[in-house]
Amino acid sequence: MKIIRLPFIFVVILLLCNAVQSTGKETDTLDAKNNIADRAEQIDVLNSLSSSYLNQQPDKTIELATKALGISQYNKDLKRQAASLFNIANGYRIKGENIKALEFFLQSLKIYKQIADKEGVAKSSNNVGRMFRFLGDYTTALDYHLESLGIYKELKNNSGIATSLINAGVVYRNLGKKDMALGNYNKALIISRENNDLVCIVNALVSIGNIYWYDNDNNKALLTYEEAFQITQQKDYKGEHPAGILNNIGNVYRSMGNYKKALDYYNQSLTMSRKIGDKNEIAVTQKNIGITYKESGKYSQAIQYLNESKDLAEQIHLLRIQRETLDQLSQTYTILSDYQKALEYYIEYSKLKDSLFDEETSDKISILQFGHDMKEKEQQKTISEKDIELKSTREKNIRNIIIFISLLAISFVIVLWTRYRLKAKSNRELKTLNADLERRVEERTKRLREENEYRRIAQEQAELANETKNRFLATISHEVRTPINAIIGFCDLTIKSDLNPEHQTNLKRVKDSSEHLLALIKDILDYSQIESGKMELKKVTLDINKLVESVVNAYYLDAESKDIKLSCEIAGNVPRFIIGDPNAIRQILYNLVGNAMKFTDRGDVAISVKVEDSLIADKKVKLRFSVKDTGIGISKLKQKLIFKDFTQGDSSSRRRYGGAGLGLTISKNFVELMGGEIWVESEKGKGSNFIFTLTFKVDKNKSVKTILRKPHEKKTLYILVAEDNLLNAQVIAAFLKRLGHTSKVAGNGIEALNLLSKEDFDAVLMDIEMPEMDGIEATEAIRAGKENVRNPKIPIIALTAHAIKDYEERSYKSGMDNYLTKPVDIELLSEILQSV
Repeated sequence: MKIIRLPFIFVVILLLCNAVQSTGKETDTLDAKNNIADRAEQIDVLNSLSSSYLNQQPDKTIELATKALGISQYNKDLKRQAASLFNIANGYRIKGENIKALEFFLQSLKIYKQIADKEGVAKSSNNVGRMFRFLGDYTTALDYHLESLGIYKELKNNSGIATSLINAGVVYRNLGKKDMALGNYNKALIISRENNDLVCIVNALVSIGNIYWYDNDNNKALLTYEEAFQITQQKDYKGEHPAGILNNIGNVYRSMGNYKKALDYYNQSLTMSRKIGDKNEIAVTQKNIGITYKESGKYSQAIQYLNESKDLAEQIHLLRIQRETLDQLSQTYTILSDYQKALEYYIEYSKLKDSLFDEETSDKISILQFGHDMKEKEQQKTISEKDIELKSTREKNIRNIIIFISLLAISFVIVLWTRYRLKAKSNRELKTLNADLERRVEERTKRLREENEYRRIAQEQAELANETKNRFLATISHEVRTPINAIIGFCDLTIKSDLNPEHQTNLKRVKDSSEHLLALIKDILDYSQIESGKMELKKVTLDINKLVESVVNAYYLDAESKDIKLSCEIAGNVPRFIIGDPNAIRQILYNLVGNAMKFTDRGDVAISVKVEDSLIADKKVKLRFSVKDTGIGISKLKQKLIFKDFTQGDSSSRRRYGGAGLGLTISKNFVELMGGEIWVESEKGKGSNFIFTLTFKVDKNKSVKTILRKPHEKKTLYILVAEDNLLNAQVIAAFLKRLGHTSKVAGNGIEALNLLSKEDFDAVLMDIEMPEMDGIEATEAIRAGKENVRNPKIPIIALTAHAIKDYEERSYKSGMDNYLTKPVDIELLSEILQSV
């Protein structure tokens, strides 16, 4: 019976207390309501002010929002508490203190969910997702962004929908799903433009620009970033500071090799970020400045900025930036040959790389622990408030002190019991969360293993495809060069016979046109080698006059058939003999003159060579080459695109004039490989002028040697020609006969070994691609003394249609002494044979 009556006694006591205090409480309640209303207005003013300072003074935002939070907690106003917590979190986010920002966003989200404020839940979820994204947990980030997107769609909030689409798109991009990311960005841009939402328009444009930049489409990226930056300069723009956009523009200019402009934009971004205290942006920008200085050869400045970025990234938990700066520092010290420091940074980089996943997991556990601690603080706060209330009641109602002591005891028991229940519940929740975290970690580890396996398979497939392509190109090169060698060889032999001048001129044009055909086929091979980074330039003495003349001869008939005046002018102060790669220079001129001829129906095509600058101390000269035409011209908009792969001025040009659009790309790559510049000056309908500059060493002794060289007796050699193609064998034999040598032909490597074991030869001209035994195998057998060859050390010269670098390396490795490619240069062949 006592157990049943105890609650009834408790109720009676409460009613007595209320009756005694009712009169006084009516007055107190009215005053309290007035005070609560005043404090609510004060909270709203503080929160509004804190938001206005966000992008310029984040510390001020945190200060004002913290005051608002204190008042709202005193008022027990949950909605305003959530708003204050959200503003504090935003301030820490702008400052780059990601862990603190995440803690306050989570508190805000919890309260918004508690009071069922969908708008608040959506915006808090979006920002929680952003923080997890900064910490590298993309899976969790995506969950929050998609939750936010669903709520905004339900509320039909277009601005929120656009923001969520952009945030989810950033996660998709980081997960390697570029198409999904771009789809999100474009949807967000359409919605934002319809609503004239400047902040979302800027965010969508920046995100789209990022996609273009990652795809190395620098021009599109630059246009997109610049459009976004211009919007931020409008008076009615209320979004975040544009330091990140300036940083992105700097990245584009760095990718384009324009380091001066890149540094200018980086420094603007850095100044703005330091002014507002955005540590995230400061760390990223310092890293980018360091990389720019490294790439431009200023290593001391690079080391300074990279170290500053590394230290700040470590301070604010930007692990990926920290890892990237360590990698760049290791590379920089490697370039400076300080291998000890390079190794130290590389070891630190490797450790950070391995521990990155562990750090992210640790951050998640820290957040879970934070949630648990927050609940305990709330419970302690509840106890404290109850104590204050009991003390106040005792002072006002001394005569009821015994009743209040009883109430205090009962309340204390209830609080202890409640606390025990809550603590047990929170422990269960923590265990559930830990189990869920372990499950996610396991799932993500499995997913990472699968992704690594997919990458390995894709890499193997790419390597196989590249190897197949190289074999195909080697075969095509060999098969094309073999017949062209015969054409050029017979032309060359006939030109130097007793023909009348007109026939000689015609044959010379046939020869030059054949060399032009070979150069066009070589475009494909050159493009592949440039693309794979295997292109190596020669450094030989060349006659610039003869080189330009050969280009004019190659296009002479084309010009005559189209009523075009084809001319060339070489300034008198241009040195005749320079050191460079004649094939590369000839290829550039072929491509430029070919383009001029293609897009000019009548008029002029003029080649000119002038001295741009003379560097006397280094015996160098900078030449300016120009190919000017009176053709259709190129619009200003299209001039930026024509040097890209497989590109012409517009699609109609390709239909009308033909061509793969590869020539200008190869020309640009050749010019840049030789350390020069190439550009176009043109106007639609008024012709074009393609200009490139190159710097060469001058061979001043060449002409002197030619004049003063004393005649001497040439060697007469007996040469073995290993060649399976009958026409090519005849050409080589004729060349050797004209040079005063005798020769014998072997159809394959086995025949060559047989002849070398029976007769004494002075040298071997060895083809590589032969049936039964190729040139590589035959050379190795000769050097090993197999088949009783008489002279295993006999000079062996590769004479092959293979122009791939791999074959040249294999030839020298097998024991060959020299390497010549078809078509045969008879003068070079003569020089090599005389040196035997």
